[in-house]
Amino acid sequence: MDNSAVVNTLDKGVGQFVAEASIDVTDVTPLFDASEYPEDQRELINECNRRIDEANSKYRIAKFREDMFAKGLKAGMYFCTFDRDENLLSFEFNDETRQMLGYDGLEDLPNEFDSWVKTLVPAERDGIVKLFWDSVKMHRELPDITHATYRMQKKDGSIIWVTGAGRFIRRPDDGSLEIYMGCYRDITAQQEREEHIKIIEAIGKVFNFSLFIDVRDMSYRMISSNEYVDMAPKNPDALQFLKNNVDSSVAESFRKDLYDWLDEDKILAAVDEHGSTTMEFYSESANRWFNGVFMVGDRNEDGSLAHIVYGCMDTTDAKLQSLAQQKKISEFEAEIYVDSLSKVRNRRFLDEKLVYEPCHAVVMADIDLFKEVNDTAGHRSGDEAIKKVASILEQSVRKDDVVIRYGGDEFMMVFFDITKEDLENKLSYLRSAVKKITLEGSPEVQITMSFGGAYGTELVNNLIATADKALYESKKSRDTFTVIEV
Repeated sequence: MDNSAVVNTLDKGVGQFVAEASIDVTDVTPLFDASEYPEDQRELINECNRRIDEANSKYRIAKFREDMFAKGLKAGMYFCTFDRDENLLSFEFNDETRQMLGYDGLEDLPNEFDSWVKTLVPAERDGIVKLFWDSVKMHRELPDITHATYRMQKKDGSIIWVTGAGRFIRRPDDGSLEIYMGCYRDITAQQEREEHIKIIEAIGKVFNFSLFIDVRDMSYRMISSNEYVDMAPKNPDALQFLKNNVDSSVAESFRKDLYDWLDEDKILAAVDEHGSTTMEFYSESANRWFNGVFMVGDRNEDGSLAHIVYGCMDTTDAKLQSLAQQKKISEFEAEIYVDSLSKVRNRRFLDEKLVYEPCHAVVMADIDLFKEVNDTAGHRSGDEAIKKVASILEQSVRKDDVVIRYGGDEFMMVFFDITKEDLENKLSYLRSAVKKITLEGSPEVQITMSFGGAYGTELVNNLIATADKALYESKKSRDTFTVIEV
């Protein structure tokens, strides 16, 4: 049958036939040109193209549905009426809205404003309801057509994205709101497509090297690579491939920790529970610091992991900046928290940094008859005695423990992990070590010290008074130590 015969047949049919051109959907996401990528990346590019094409298809269908509604055909719609005081009189959905949200008929989702409220995502509900009433309140200042995009919750609990176009119909005599009607369009596919494209683009931009890994067999597709990764032996298993990279480029001191980290069960459990797991390491080949991270790629319908992504990020610049900042902090703390004579921590450090820290022991100590040292050998020798005592105390404690010049010839030591027996042994050693100090120009002057210790798991502040009490007991006979257990 030729075209003219078709037209004649339609013209003689029942009803009126109107033909017009369909909409032209040109704003879909273009596919990647696989020929522009290396051969070892084309499998990944083809997979990306497949996903983009599926999303484009869903998007085109949604656009056509939107066009159909614009021409007066059915879509998800709502319709509400108001009295002249702009109080809500009625609210109703059409069947397409109920179907879109998974409800079965009027009894399942009644024509009530509260029914609409129930379909909103709980965390966003108050804000969207407020937006509705605010727009009604100020409708005279708004154009006839309004648009909003938000999330709705279906009957089965799943979440969809919708975009809504609403229209205010006002009474011609006083301009009051008579009808507010509009349509819904499910744009979930479009949102997912846009998010997926963002993820793919972000992975390529952020990570120096990245893999898209199938958790079923740990096979992978390369997203981005670098010259050092290209030199590593290839392996179809993602984790073994990463271990090959460790062997070929990572500093030896990091390898054991990385091998332990690259455990399939541990990685999948961490990603499933926390969303990601990370490990820092140093590459000898690149002479750079990197941070490796595994994170969620996507999930199956039952919520289980389908794919995970591995990315390797160059953190050298950030690390150097952090080290520079730490150096400045150290220099600042050396200036304000270190005693200029003894070169150990000062009283300000105790008051601002240490006083409320938990510890195992606090020791107070001072030089016996220090005034006589000054009177006999002079203040310069007294300063020398303080320096040499501080050096012995500092060398006798662990890196994490602290020696403080409390004031004058009095010192404090704070121990964070020590037994009572070890504390007593240490004080006995210090008592003997101090007695071996000789002062230049005054070899006849002998230095002795008294020590008072408070032992117990407590805040530093809470042990100071007990340590003072123990020191007072020691000073009665001098050149000894006393330990009081709290």
